Amino acid sequence: MAKHEDETYDWIDDPFNEKKAAEEQERAGMTGTSKTLVGVGCLLFVVGFIALIGLLIFGIL
Repeated sequence: MAKHEDETYDWIDDPFNEKKAAEEQERAGMTGTSKTLVGVGCLLFVVGFIALIGLLIFGIL
């Protein structure tokens, strides 16, 4: 399997272990709640920014 006898394969940190890769990707990913909160925050920022620009254009502020 290895080209040389002194090369050993690390079975603990197997880069081709699909189950371990899936678990790491799931841990690193954002949850649905986090994605929702980020989306709501972005939406509120955009709406607030547009309202601020509108107030500045019409001279109310």
